[in-house]
Amino acid sequence: MGIKEGGNMKKIVLVFALALVVTVFAGEFDMELGVHRVIDGYWNINQALTEEDNQAYAEALNKFDAEMEALQNHIAQNNEAVEEFKAVLENLPEETRHIFNSLIKELESTTRNELFPGYGYAEPGYHYRRGGETGEKELLQKFWKSEERTFESNKRYKFYIELKLATQMQQNAEVGGVIEGFNVKGVVGMIINGEFKEVAETEFLTKETLRTKCVVAYEKNKVHYELYRAKKGFWDWLPWTSLTWEKVGTTYVILEEATETSVMLEAPNF
Repeated sequence: MGIKEGGNMKKIVLVFALALVVTVFAGEFDMELGVHRVIDGYWNINQALTEEDNQAYAEALNKFDAEMEALQNHIAQNNEAVEEFKAVLENLPEETRHIFNSLIKELESTTRNELFPGYGYAEPGYHYRRGGETGEKELLQKFWKSEERTFESNKRYKFYIELKLATQMQQNAEVGGVIEGFNVKGVVGMIINGEFKEVAETEFLTKETLRTKCVVAYEKNKVHYELYRAKKGFWDWLPWTSLTWEKVGTTYVILEEATETSVMLEAPNF
């Protein structure tokens, strides 16, 4: 009796072990099989459309989306899966390869090494992020841009105004027009877009909304930032995964930044 019980126990253990092996292998993703499941789903969708079977179409579409999502997730979570997918793709005929066009474009954009100016190209296998400014800023260019500015009513402003227009505004203020308290602090010369202009530094109070055309002084600056990277891992896609970032150097960005210098050239509703 004891021998039979022992034999039964061995059978149970063997069956359990086999089941465990099957479960493990079932959990692995077969790239070639996954690709062909997507292809089958695509043709099933087309067949349902040809037969005008709405229910079959809906079922085929849902299955196709699920298979495509499983393929995309596997590639996103495994660095080596990209090369596996490319190898399978190369052996597909042209009439089926187009099914994966959107996935191919996505892979091309994500696998292309990113260039960080001043540092170089990103190394494969790492996440990169830009940190804070280093405090280093290089002035590359100064220029003027035309903009429309609105001066709200019942507010006091300090502004540079082209001398001819400033004279008109001062006269308007004296006769009780749309502005009052117009005060000229001084007159200076400026080169605006290659042309010399005399401008008045003024203060005034608007009694009505004033819409104007101005030029604003801009700077093109090379702004330097710290650059960090973290090793990519299998579990990065989990929201609670914490990455370990290390500083690897600096990079820069070219920015156009408006300065505080603006000159009013026109006031159409003045």
